[in-house]
Amino acid sequence: MAEKREDSGPKACRRYAPDLLAGKVALVTGGGTGMGKATALEMARCGAKLAILGRRKEILDAAVDELCAEGAEALSISCDIRVPDSIQQAMDAIRARFGRLDILVNNAGGQFVSPAREISNKGFEAVIRNNLLGTWYVTKAAADNFFFEQGGRVICVTAVTRCGNPGFAHTIAARGGVTALMKTLAIEWAEYGILIYCVAPGTIKTEAFQQYPIPEENWHIYTRNLLGRPGSAQEVANAIVFLASPLADFVTGEDWYIDGGETLHLAHDAREMIDPVRFRARRPARGLDEL
Repeated sequence: MAEKREDSGPKACRRYAPDLLAGKVALVTGGGTGMGKATALEMARCGAKLAILGRRKEILDAAVDELCAEGAEALSISCDIRVPDSIQQAMDAIRARFGRLDILVNNAGGQFVSPAREISNKGFEAVIRNNLLGTWYVTKAAADNFFFEQGGRVICVTAVTRCGNPGFAHTIAARGGVTALMKTLAIEWAEYGILIYCVAPGTIKTEAFQQYPIPEENWHIYTRNLLGRPGSAQEVANAIVFLASPLADFVTGEDWYIDGGETLHLAHDAREMIDPVRFRARRPARGLDEL
């Protein structure tokens, strides 16, 4: 292991061997911010080549600059995961630049916090389209274009679904669907050398905190896990890189909870955390249609 350094930016400490993912090409959807960006950076430190995908080109390009500072070859791709033609164009760009794809991290998605009775049908559908259909579209495209011929890894970032999550009924429906889908694909696609996993983050402090009508102090007042703090994007990235690497060669179909024991605790209800003034004034989260 290399010497310890600061925990962010180009001088971040190296948690894995620098050649752990050498020669591999990874696609991280939603790779410009949050857990996706942290994952891409950690993969870069492990020797991978990166394609990061999203809808905001300027955010992606800034992230590519950080990846290049880590010594990685990196490509930004503007893409809407809800549109299969857009996804195919992304696959074509990856083939043109790298000639292969070995790892897919399905991180893109979006949701909003709301009591179920306040969710419109359109809002519910928007979350399903982003989180469930988008994940399927990208996964199928990666398999059709690369993995059925050469094998590969698929890691899906989902959510804590095993005990319900009040305030996020739409997300639980979508992410639970992804979990069931991936377990099924792990069985069907094992013969092609495709290993598939889900990583289910609990309460993770990222830029997305600012999208919710929840004062930041409420994330701390309402104890949501056994460790008494939110997780970090880096802690989720560490798990994803492990699964993407040869360290997980004998693992598939697993749903790995990175939640600090949140789903064992059950002391929280996101509806109680909502500030009513912020809720009434809320706007749709970036990346979702009108809700």
